[in-house]
Amino acid sequence: MQMNTIEFNTIDFLIIGLYVTFAIGVGFFMRKRASGDTDSFFLAGRKLPWWVVGTSMIATSFAADTPLVVTGWVRDGGIWRNWLWWCFAVGGMLTVFLFARYWRRLGVMTQAEFAELRYGGREATALRASLGFFHSFLTNPIVLCWVMLAAAKISDVLFDIDKVTSLGISCVICLSYSLMSGFWGVAITDLVQFLLAMIGAIALATIAWDAVGGQEAILGHMAQLGDRGTEIIGFLPSPGAGSWLDPTYWTVPLAAVAVYLGISWWATYGVDGGPVVVQRIAASKSPAHGSIGALWYNIAHYALRPWLWIAVALASLLVVPTGEPLVSPVEGTVVSISDNKDRVSIADASGVLTEIAITSPEGWAGVLPTIRVKEKDIVKTDSVIAETDSEKAYVVMFRYLPAGLLGIVVASLLAAFMSTIDTHVNLAASYYVNDLHRRFFVSNRKAEYYVWVARIASIFILLEGALLASISTSISDLFTFFLAFLGGVGPIYMMRWLWWRITAWSEITAMVTSSVSTTYITFAANENWSLGPLSKDGIISAEGRILIVVSLSTLAALAVTLIKRPRDPAKLVPFYQRVRPAGFWGPVRALSPETPVRHEGLLIVAGIIGGLALVWGLTLGLGAILLGKTWSTLAITISFIGALVTGWTLPILLREDENLIDHETSTSNNTKDMKNT
Repeated sequence: MQMNTIEFNTIDFLIIGLYVTFAIGVGFFMRKRASGDTDSFFLAGRKLPWWVVGTSMIATSFAADTPLVVTGWVRDGGIWRNWLWWCFAVGGMLTVFLFARYWRRLGVMTQAEFAELRYGGREATALRASLGFFHSFLTNPIVLCWVMLAAAKISDVLFDIDKVTSLGISCVICLSYSLMSGFWGVAITDLVQFLLAMIGAIALATIAWDAVGGQEAILGHMAQLGDRGTEIIGFLPSPGAGSWLDPTYWTVPLAAVAVYLGISWWATYGVDGGPVVVQRIAASKSPAHGSIGALWYNIAHYALRPWLWIAVALASLLVVPTGEPLVSPVEGTVVSISDNKDRVSIADASGVLTEIAITSPEGWAGVLPTIRVKEKDIVKTDSVIAETDSEKAYVVMFRYLPAGLLGIVVASLLAAFMSTIDTHVNLAASYYVNDLHRRFFVSNRKAEYYVWVARIASIFILLEGALLASISTSISDLFTFFLAFLGGVGPIYMMRWLWWRITAWSEITAMVTSSVSTTYITFAANENWSLGPLSKDGIISAEGRILIVVSLSTLAALAVTLIKRPRDPAKLVPFYQRVRPAGFWGPVRALSPETPVRHEGLLIVAGIIGGLALVWGLTLGLGAILLGKTWSTLAITISFIGALVTGWTLPILLREDENLIDHETSTSNNTKDMKNT
């Protein structure tokens, strides 16, 4: 087995250069179209068809960090760790069959704008301002942070470029075209990025899999690892001894999956779409194009792509095994770390220096372990000084790619990075311009003025993300923190569409409780917890943190909802007539007798169940085929049945939407004719 380092040829650099040139060219070509007004700059004029909408969602969800973090999960935990994000397919189906139609009917640009339309009053205005600030300067920069951190890790392995230089280059490349073309450039480059990403991922997975000996070699290696190997290739973690009522049954991994499937999917801030998905639904031609685009996204995102990354992660275990961490032989203070990160000097209490060499372990040719300490840290004997970074193993596997294909794979990661960066920069700027600057600061200027404000805001937002990335180390830790940070708002985000009693104060309470409790647990009080398998050695796990945050946020928000006086139903009539939501809207519905009542509950439930069967059946079926599981045929059959149910329910719902829109248009025209007469 060849163990060479990664070497680039002229053709590889040519391919990478061609993609960068293409992206910048799109920026120049679409500059005029994007500069017309904010709808053009942020929503591409609301003219995108479903296949562009869905593909743009797919491309943005595949950032440069995605294959790296999936590789880390599989290597350090097992395939089952992917339920951390596979569980969100439930919310994805809610979006397809319910919320996508609502968002497109509402016609808003951002979720913050939704607040004033849904709730009304001064508290709703305050909520809009809070959400505008929150998503402009906090949530989106955090996403930018972990994406740029991934780019830095890739650059470190491929080009031996330090983090600061890597972040600087990343910012310049992205700003060079995203500032000019706005969302038009995002949508067009996303299409090319999707094609590049699929070609690159398929090529790497196929070549890496074959290079290590394929399925037989992988399964043989897992068998040698014993219980550890069984856990790595398990679709669900193994339970402990006894029945499910016995505490010993709930191992740490099994308890984690229970939290994912039982809580995480409805506790996420994206349960009704999320900012990225909502932006693309808002940019679609119609509610139908938004829903079908969301369905295409869910199929590709959860079922078609993951196994390409998982295959590489499994193959990497035969090439770059997880090594033991490098520990300190003495107790003392870190006095220096060499510039090239290959040596750490520690001074003990008497001032005697001990130098610890950081060398590449077997298989990791050219890739040093990541140093986990910094200067002036006090370390004890056997404290971890450095360890191999499993997230980098994906990039290490590029060594098997021939000239040309290496360039395509690297270009695909660069394209993935750029698509996610420009999306979140554009999205954050839309919140700033639409929900802060134009709403509260300067409200009556020409459209061109707000486009320029958006471009200036984009620069500051990207620089904030780069600054956060410069002080961060783990993509996975950032991702799980982000899930908990916004986890408590999920239940309220879902109920605000379905129950008229939810108010702006409900949402404000959930948001504040979620962010404060997550920050407190993570940084101030993460010890001496007693949550069974979710608090090993008294340190609460990410899953335990979600459990606590969601419980506190939901209880607090519901308490405020029931204590506060409900809003006058008459003031909710405009929102109800515009969206026609299902659920508990009795007092408001009674004031809107002319609005047709939709009896679509059973169709929506059937569609969600069918959609989940389609997506999860295909996800598990493809994995079962890859690993030679005997139940692969059953999983694919379930997926096929789900496809039939989805194909039956969704067209009915969308057809009824079109009929209602036609009815409302006809009624509106008749009213105008009567007035004219």
